[in-house]
Amino acid sequence: MAQAPQEPFSIYTAFPKLADPGGVITFAIVCGAFSFAMMAATWLIRERRRLEKEQSALGLELADLKSRHERAQALLDVPDQRVIIWSNWDEQPVSRGTLPEMAGTPRDIASFIDFESWMNPASVTSFMQAVARLRERAEGFDLTVDSRDGGILEVQGRASGSHAFVRFIALSGDRAALASLEAQHTRMLQTTDLMRALLESVPMPVWLREDGETISWANRAYLQAVDAESLDTVCEHSIELLDAAQREEIASQRKQDKVHAFARFNGRMPATLSGDRRTVDVNEVTYGNGSAGMAVDMSEVEQIKSSLRRTTDGHAQTMNQLATAVAIFDEQRRLTFFNQAFQDLWKLDDRQLSGEPDNATLFDTLRAEGMLAEQPDWSKWRNGLLKVYSDTQPQEHWWHLPDNRTLRVIANPHEQGGVTWVFENITEKLEMESRYIALTQVQGETLDHLTEAIAVFASDGRLKLSNPSFQNLWNLADEEVAAGTLISQIAHHCIRSSANDGAWQRLVTAVTGVDDRRTAIEGRMMNALGNTLDYAMVPLPNGQNMISFVDVTASVNMETALTERNEALTAAERLKNAFIEHVSYEFRAPLTNIIGFTDMLAEEIHGPLNDKQKEYVGHVASSSSVLHSLVDNMLDLATVDAGIMQLELDTIDLRETLRGAVASVRDLLRETGVRLHMRAPPEPVSFVGDSTRIQQILFNLLNNAVRFSPEGSEIKLEASDDIESVTIRISDAGPGIPEDKRDAIFERFEAKAHSGASRGAGLGLAIARSLAELHGGTIQLDEGVTEGASFVCRFPKKPAELAAAAE
Repeated sequence: MAQAPQEPFSIYTAFPKLADPGGVITFAIVCGAFSFAMMAATWLIRERRRLEKEQSALGLELADLKSRHERAQALLDVPDQRVIIWSNWDEQPVSRGTLPEMAGTPRDIASFIDFESWMNPASVTSFMQAVARLRERAEGFDLTVDSRDGGILEVQGRASGSHAFVRFIALSGDRAALASLEAQHTRMLQTTDLMRALLESVPMPVWLREDGETISWANRAYLQAVDAESLDTVCEHSIELLDAAQREEIASQRKQDKVHAFARFNGRMPATLSGDRRTVDVNEVTYGNGSAGMAVDMSEVEQIKSSLRRTTDGHAQTMNQLATAVAIFDEQRRLTFFNQAFQDLWKLDDRQLSGEPDNATLFDTLRAEGMLAEQPDWSKWRNGLLKVYSDTQPQEHWWHLPDNRTLRVIANPHEQGGVTWVFENITEKLEMESRYIALTQVQGETLDHLTEAIAVFASDGRLKLSNPSFQNLWNLADEEVAAGTLISQIAHHCIRSSANDGAWQRLVTAVTGVDDRRTAIEGRMMNALGNTLDYAMVPLPNGQNMISFVDVTASVNMETALTERNEALTAAERLKNAFIEHVSYEFRAPLTNIIGFTDMLAEEIHGPLNDKQKEYVGHVASSSSVLHSLVDNMLDLATVDAGIMQLELDTIDLRETLRGAVASVRDLLRETGVRLHMRAPPEPVSFVGDSTRIQQILFNLLNNAVRFSPEGSEIKLEASDDIESVTIRISDAGPGIPEDKRDAIFERFEAKAHSGASRGAGLGLAIARSLAELHGGTIQLDEGVTEGASFVCRFPKKPAELAAAAE
């Protein structure tokens, strides 16, 4: 049977209701809900599987943590350690584990974390500092600490997260012994570092020697003392502070004590510190093979001691120079010091004073020897004096001794105890006071009889005293010179009797003035009678002033007469010089004519002369030459006196100068039969001078020597030189110059003739000295020559400044 054709499958055929719009919407909603349910189921299944896996992992982790916790607790709770855990600063730390009793630590947590209560103080500081660094900067540490009971603990500090852990482990056996040694080693290192830091800071040089010979360490003060740059330099070059002799002395002392393990040297010796020589106290100790030393600069101490010793000696010396007796007793009332005046006052010997006698015993000794006056109750009197030892104020007493001496006794107690007794002998003072009263009376009488007018005024200008001469000089009434009269009133009356009222006004101002500088004044005045008065005002103590008047009329008149006479003599001297100068110049022309005509006659130009005429002409020529020389000398002296002589300076040769001088007197030597010996330096010598004037000086000296030399004798002309001057000596063998005439030989017109020698005008030596002084040189008579005469001339080689004229 034929089948009918089938329709294709369609959602619309399956779900006929979808054909309409409302069915489609319903179907879509159903499909969406189904899809969501399927997706949610799938997610839930997956999430469940994940959670199951996580739960299984967490269980495994929890089991592992429980295992770890159990192991950690087992480790923390071991009986030989204790752990302290800090979570933060504010919470109380947690403690786990215990320590054995031998560790010496408390069991409860509160007492344990009070570390200072059970931990050794030497370990507390380092432990607390390590814990602070651990909690602040998570810086771990490992330490060994000691308990107060002798236990040794190893301490480990660690940080984990925000927690800080400190574990204390008790040590015993070898570990405890090792830890103890390490702790001791650490303490020794700390002590060594501390001592080294201390020695580095001290200002005294310190050094160490490991083998007892070479320096292994020194502080900065040592480096500065030896001027070393570093410690290595000192050690490498063995730079020593002490000298070799001083080190040998220390080594010798060390060898003497070598039987002992410990040796010590202490001595004071000089040393060079930073280039200065100082005095140091050297302390060096030797222990085993090493040694250590220190040098303490004692220079200032020595200076202070020396200064104190000098001060004490100076005070003692000063006390010994005092005329006042001084004795010092200490707090035990023993005599510790006395000066020479004390010993002399009481006439005590050294034996009585050397044993430091007691104060009361000393008083008893003075009484027994009759030095002190007897008292009605000696014990009471003596004890009353000794009460000063318990007082604070000085006491003063007057003692009248049996030998009529009077003493002023001062007892001055010391703050530290003891008393200084001062015994002042005022016997002479009392006598002087009585003598002073008597002397005052004598002076008053003397003042009243003086011819010099005297008046004394007080500081307020009132008259205190005056003598009769003052009253008579100024014609003052008795009431006008009464004590207390003002100087202005006296001056008012005296001005009427004085030709110059300015002097009295000056005196009144000086007496009544308030100037602090009180100076003496003086002057001259005239009174109404025409007499000349010298007045003076002299300041006296206590503001007083003394005015004196002296009548000097006679002496003024004498002075005037002497002044007029002196002026007359000065005018005569000027007239004499003018006359000599004028006459000398006027003599030149006639002398020139006489000498010229004499030469013509001697040469017989106008005819021959007989023998007698020739003899007369010779005498005329000789006399004319002498007169010409005299006129020239007088002109030279007049020129020098007038200060107008000029020198023509030039460099001259010494030998040529001497030869020229010899040639100038050759004829005179031949006539007198005198020989001349000249000696000059072998090498050329020159000096600055006027050749003509030098020749004139030597000619005058040689001429003087020839005139006083006997026939056949010898004259010596000797010259020498040095760096600055030339010396010429002229010596003769004549009779010499008497001692009473040596001071006047260079004076003008002082002619000396001895042993028949011709007498000259006395101008040669005076001119020679004046010309030498113009050259800056000198001429002197050698007083050491006993036979003949010897003149020494000295001329500078290069005169710095020449005088215009000689005095």
